[in-house]
Amino acid sequence: MTFAPLLPARLALGLSATLAAGEGSKGLVSITFDDASRAQFDHGLRLAKAHGLVGTIFVPAGLIADVPVPDSWTMTWEEVRAFHAAGWEIGAHGQQHERLPGLAPERIAAEITEPLAAISREVGEAPVSFSSPFGAFTDETLDRIMASYRAHLSWEGHGGRNPRDAIDPRFIGRLEVLNSMTAAEVCGEMVASARDGTWLVLLFHGISDGPPGDYEVSAAMMDEIFSCAAFLQARDVIEVKTVRDALLATQAAP
Repeated sequence: MTFAPLLPARLALGLSATLAAGEGSKGLVSITFDDASRAQFDHGLRLAKAHGLVGTIFVPAGLIADVPVPDSWTMTWEEVRAFHAAGWEIGAHGQQHERLPGLAPERIAAEITEPLAAISREVGEAPVSFSSPFGAFTDETLDRIMASYRAHLSWEGHGGRNPRDAIDPRFIGRLEVLNSMTAAEVCGEMVASARDGTWLVLLFHGISDGPPGDYEVSAAMMDEIFSCAAFLQARDVIEVKTVRDALLATQAAP
């Protein structure tokens, strides 16, 4: 795919000038999936591998089956392991995907800690990142999460444009990619991460073969977005890293 037409003219000119002059810092971008849906395996992993990209997938560990279940919405553990084998980070998205605020204390504890054992057992590596189901959390649940994990991902905070010199691992914001957006807009956000020195964290939920519904994008749009990321990464405009590796990079930065 020729990617350049996706860039808005102003961004294309700015990118060309930056590349020509060798100026500007390299942007930092992370791709994240929530929920471990079958569509993320069927389309998301396929497209990521086609473009040589990695990311972080947050799985509700108690909803992942050992074998395929007819009409199941979620992946199997074998499919989760395929993400891990492709270089993706496997993060936790609760155990039963329950909204944490309002649960009894013992249920909150189970939702936060049980994925540690389940993911370690099934994938061979303990999760270090946690995404609160439904984006719902309180100071209390956040304290509990950070007692077990190194990072917490939110739907909020800086619009997903996290300042690299002031990263708060308790509250890493994400930009949710919706069907009301265009691939060019998302591409422009990646270019802006280099211009502004931010860590851009993208959030994807559903992926559709046809017209996307709520919380979905089309597979064609995702292909364009991933093409953009690969194009920019190949030209040293951005680096695409898992949440774990991006957090290490920002912590190591002077």
